[in-house]
Amino acid sequence: MPAFTKPFGLVPVNRADGLPYAGATREFKITSGYNTALRQGDTVRVASGVIAKETGEASVTAGGVIGVFIGCSYTDATLGKTFRTNWTAGTVAADAVAIVVDDPDVLFRVVYVSSGTTVSAQTAAAVIGKNVALVQNTTATLVSDVAVGSAATTNTLPLRVVDVDYDSAASSTTYTAVFVKWNATMHAYNNILGT
Repeated sequence: MPAFTKPFGLVPVNRADGLPYAGATREFKITSGYNTALRQGDTVRVASGVIAKETGEASVTAGGVIGVFIGCSYTDATLGKTFRTNWTAGTVAADAVAIVVDDPDVLFRVVYVSSGTTVSAQTAAAVIGKNVALVQNTTATLVSDVAVGSAATTNTLPLRVVDVDYDSAASSTTYTAVFVKWNATMHAYNNILGT
């Protein structure tokens, strides 16, 4: 049984139609020297043809998110062609690309928080079918610490809770995870606004 001791971003688990998630990703350019850290599990968008970190919470940038960052590839001056699960802010690499889970129908596992604290599985179950905001925590770990919270019926919230990960039922020191899906107008592929 998983016990999550901290938020870990969005992790793809399967598709909303019940099919397994087969690991499909797409590459998007990262501007050389992009000065914002990207960590595995962070939400990202496309801005002027390149990847940028999505920092919205209760809503997302006009045009929508493109998906979830799971790593990047670029030519390192010392190591040559390399893959990393995180992008270090300010990295200089002309051939840098982000590897992104961009399927709008993927379900993700993510920690659910209420006012920044853990919640029980019963509390999390009460939000199934509701929309939730992203919670953009700000620590310096190499893995995303994005979580979700602030459940409501509000149509501007970016994600919908589909189910609870009952195997992760929280204690006083661990978090309960939920399964979420992008709301249609929040994902760039389903949004009628261009970027």
